[in-house]
Amino acid sequence: MQLESVGLLRKRNFLTVTLICALSVFSSALLLAQTNDSPVMKFVSPEHKSLIKELIQTHGFDEKYLMPLFNEVVILPEVIPKAERPPEKQFHYYEYRDLFLKEGFLDRGYAYFEQNLPLLQKAEEKYGVPKQIIAAILGVETRFGTPGIEKYRAWDILNTSYALHTRRRDFYKGEIIAFLKLCREEGLDPLSIKSSYAGAMGVPQFMPSSILTYAVDADLDGKRNLWSSNEDIYFSVANYLMRNGWKKDGPIYIPVKVSGNPADIQKAVEGGIYKTVPASDAAKTGIEMPEWVSQTEIVSFVYYKPESGKDLFIALFDNFRAITRYNISVNYALVVTEVSELLSKGKPAPLPPAPPQVEETVPEINKEPAIQDPAAPPS
Repeated sequence: MQLESVGLLRKRNFLTVTLICALSVFSSALLLAQTNDSPVMKFVSPEHKSLIKELIQTHGFDEKYLMPLFNEVVILPEVIPKAERPPEKQFHYYEYRDLFLKEGFLDRGYAYFEQNLPLLQKAEEKYGVPKQIIAAILGVETRFGTPGIEKYRAWDILNTSYALHTRRRDFYKGEIIAFLKLCREEGLDPLSIKSSYAGAMGVPQFMPSSILTYAVDADLDGKRNLWSSNEDIYFSVANYLMRNGWKKDGPIYIPVKVSGNPADIQKAVEGGIYKTVPASDAAKTGIEMPEWVSQTEIVSFVYYKPESGKDLFIALFDNFRAITRYNISVNYALVVTEVSELLSKGKPAPLPPAPPQVEETVPEINKEPAIQDPAAPPS
């Protein structure tokens, strides 16, 4: 217990040092006050001052509205390592899939898919994205809308990432602006909205800019409600995939064989998800594509591990890449595809009960003495 306390203390000290160093780089003008071991932003840095100026002059926000919001920001340095190394980037596929393909997850998924089939079908008919793909994404993102997945206040996460996640500061600046626009347009309280550790929100886990760009008011109530309107949720996910390249009835990925120069194959893989070539060019390097694949089909290639000690070489199509626009991860697109296939097949029928055990009757042994062969010698 004592060692555990020392470990926690070291971890807290490390996070504190990390925070102080990051904020020193960010700005020496950031004044912190301690509240529940989390620093609260009471004054803003030059970067924040510039952002607030832009919000006022370019986006029409009132300073009296903005300053109380920024004074409520709680910096959460512990979320930065989580954002840098999410599960889909830590594990091989056979390990990652086990986080989802469990009995409880699948049982919930089968029930959810069946209960919401009519609305999912409507979204498929409008956007050409299969209903099982829409449901699978929601399963992977929030366990089919399970409450409590979003544990953080979105306003804190966005500002923490803007302050400390220096590599993605410009991205999170845009998300802060988008978030405030969203709250203004939808009449939302910025301090009441929950998010993931990366700032994604709602059942489909859209970033604020994605809500502004892709969310759909499918139920025509005047709101883009990604928290409790299933119709808005399904149509928004389908719209997102369609606008990011989903092709109706198109393939997602296929295993392929290779027989060419290993160096050429390696170059094809090193390019990653988005290094695309026509299928005809891939064939020239010794990648054997099935005959049904058009020579003009745009493909890319990766290896993944379906099980320990085994690498599988696969060709990726536009629909695979569309899924990765939701989350740039091969593992993510693979597990979405696998979950969708299971949902499409439906819950397996339970095995029939074993037949009742019938007690075997042993015939009674004849107690009468056997008739002795008269030719046999006397015993």
